[in-house]
Amino acid sequence: MDASLVIPAGIPFVPIFTGKLRRYFDWRNFTDPFLAVAGFFQSFWIMARFWPHVVFAKGGFVSLPVALAAFLLRRPIVLHESDSVMGLSNRIVATLAKKVCVGFPEVMSDNPKTVFTGNPVRLSMRNGDPEQGFRLTGFHPGKPVLLVWGGSQGSEQINQLVAQELPHLKSVFQIVHIAGAGKSNSGPSCGPDGGPNCGVEKNYIQFEYLGEELPHIYAITDFVVGRAGANSLYELALVQKPSVLLPLKSAAHNHQALNADYFERMGASLVLKPGQPLSEVLIALVHSPAQIQSMKKALAQLAKPEAAETIANIILGLRTQDSEHS
Repeated sequence: MDASLVIPAGIPFVPIFTGKLRRYFDWRNFTDPFLAVAGFFQSFWIMARFWPHVVFAKGGFVSLPVALAAFLLRRPIVLHESDSVMGLSNRIVATLAKKVCVGFPEVMSDNPKTVFTGNPVRLSMRNGDPEQGFRLTGFHPGKPVLLVWGGSQGSEQINQLVAQELPHLKSVFQIVHIAGAGKSNSGPSCGPDGGPNCGVEKNYIQFEYLGEELPHIYAITDFVVGRAGANSLYELALVQKPSVLLPLKSAAHNHQALNADYFERMGASLVLKPGQPLSEVLIALVHSPAQIQSMKKALAQLAKPEAAETIANIILGLRTQDSEHS
């Protein structure tokens, strides 16, 4: 997925081997350490040739061999932690980094190198055209639009929940459902060019994935149901869409539950509790205009549209220092 996004943008892309530590029995736990070591030597060789001014690590196990190589080559590291809890790899990289940018204030520490930046999101999400959104879906103004998705990979749990409650939901909402590749649950699934006749029935349309069309869908969306990945939450804050969250329970370090808890405590989202019918929660929200306005106000306060620029300025500052010391 990374390569499919980076290469068309004209940015050189070099993959490396890497390994993941799984906190459960898996045969890959015996082979992945060797892949991580191979990734370290690859990173060292690539970096020695490329000689970057700064290394920006977004976190996760793939960043660890790169950051170790950068540290040994005395290349300054900027780490960004998206979630409300820092994983093992990031805790290691944080000790090597010159600056640690965090997406949630809970991750802040007394260490002066830690900076609360929020999470960088695509500002283009604010530029959707409602007319194109209605054309893509075949929907019409006047009835609230509900966007349902389970992150970039889709979610079987959310898809099944929507299928179970679809009759109740369709009585109140027009529903855009991004099901994920190969995870359709109602009729044929759609690509982004599917149009109004692809996987659609009255008040419901399904897509496998939406890319450039997503801003237009946001432009007509009133409410969102989805996971609690950090980038998704900050994107919802940017476009001020109230949401009902179903955090992924198996997410590492329970980070999605913690992300969702923060947004709920700030008044920006609701978290679906075990046993709560999704349709009842959403319908109650529709009939609570004061709560909707309160959630939008909280989302506006949480949004960090300047996050990418803030991080870029930090990186440029370290580049200048590196050039002066060279």
